[in-house]
Amino acid sequence: MKNLTLLFSLFFCFNVVSFAQDKENLPLVDTQWTLTNVNDKVINKNEEGLESFIVFAADNSFKGFAGCNKFQGNYKIENGKLSLEKIGSTKMECENSNNEDEFLKTLHKAIQFKIVQHQLMLKDKNKTIAVFESK
Repeated sequence: MKNLTLLFSLFFCFNVVSFAQDKENLPLVDTQWTLTNVNDKVINKNEEGLESFIVFAADNSFKGFAGCNKFQGNYKIENGKLSLEKIGSTKMECENSNNEDEFLKTLHKAIQFKIVQHQLMLKDKNKTIAVFESK
């Protein structure tokens, strides 16, 4: 009976730890965040099946893909505020940019961020302006 109780206790503890790990927020840095929504518009893969994304690096730089062009820049986090700066991108022309212009303009407006589990939200003063998910 002791062995059965011990086995049950170990099983229960393992499941609690696994569940807690699944509920933790992902880090901002070194996570590929895939764009799912910009200004209340759902964003899907582009015509080639590629997704828009952003990755923040530990050296305060970021890079990503906006639907047609690659982009990069620098970021600062001070006093809970986010600042995305020196945003530049390649200049390829594409027929369907998958809301690329709106996405890049939105990055300039972001002043806050929030991470809830596997979701990153960029916000302006009033509302969420972009939503990303990590797989």
